Amino acid sequence: MEAQVLAVLGSATGPVAATWVRERLDGKLAYTTVITILTRLLGKQAVTRTRSGRSFLWTPVADEAGLTALRMRRLLDERDDRDAVLSSFVSALSPHDERVLRSLLSSADDVDGTDATEATDDADDAAAVRSAAGEAES
Repeated sequence: MEAQVLAVLGSATGPVAATWVRERLDGKLAYTTVITILTRLLGKQAVTRTRSGRSFLWTPVADEAGLTALRMRRLLDERDDRDAVLSSFVSALSPHDERVLRSLLSSADDVDGTDATEATDDADDAAAVRSAAGEAES
């Protein structure tokens, strides 16, 4: 339901009321349910709200992919050993996902001016971790 609400908010040309969101969801959900979903999204920092009279206007900060990324980041923030979590995550990536991640890291390095070889070295390290993990399972 959160993804549906985010999709509806994403189609708006500006901040909208919960009633507007509910109408675009074919009115199938109770108004209070829409408010609950919006409030949860607010807690996840996927939407913002501004006071408008006695109600609020809602604006998306993240789309469905952004919401998933927020969840991943929150889970990572909850762990004491971020390096171990990231290492475990990277070691389980499919070859396609690894290529996408390498490309994204390289693009981010190009934008912020850091050395792209660091990302490649890190990705090579991740491949080595994945290889070692595969050997350990054998």
